Amino acid sequence: MAQVLKDEIREKILAAALEEFYERGYKLATMRNIAATALIPTGLTYSYYKNKADLFDAVLRPVLYDWERVLTAGGETENRHFNTEIYGLSKAEMECLLNLFEHRKEFIILIDKSDGTKYEYERERFVKNIEDHLFKHCVNPSTDAVFVHIITNNFVDGLMQIMYHYKGKEWAIMILRKLSKIYLSGIGL
Repeated sequence: MAQVLKDEIREKILAAALEEFYERGYKLATMRNIAATALIPTGLTYSYYKNKADLFDAVLRPVLYDWERVLTAGGETENRHFNTEIYGLSKAEMECLLNLFEHRKEFIILIDKSDGTKYEYERERFVKNIEDHLFKHCVNPSTDAVFVHIITNNFVDGLMQIMYHYKGKEWAIMILRKLSKIYLSGIGL
């Protein structure tokens, strides 16, 4: 008879994996450490996840976005429901960022700790999608591409600093307001 998988055990594995990947990155994380933190036998983790890569995918699921789709979703440029209007950001972009704040450890893992995985170039893809969006919708096509790349990289670096130094949603929104105004108005939005 097949073993019945329990949601509680799955959640313990995911929570342990989140901490292991956050602390050690994908390359140095081990299934043994994850199982030890979850207080289960190592072999049991394989009843839930076929390997470390499969578990990594599960940990990152809340922050895996089609960035191009989010950036082109359009809609309102402010989100009064959350009292989070941010200069130059649409409702879809703001909702995405609010989710990233709630799952900041997962986002940090995705952007900074995914070497050796299919996500190791996610940061570059994120930057490229923002650059493409800016050229399509916000800046003059004759604007120097290196300048836009610098602005976009700096914006993403700022976003990551918000994630690393997170002091709560209201604080993050306040800092993001300042960051967006400086970077996005500075390029002529």
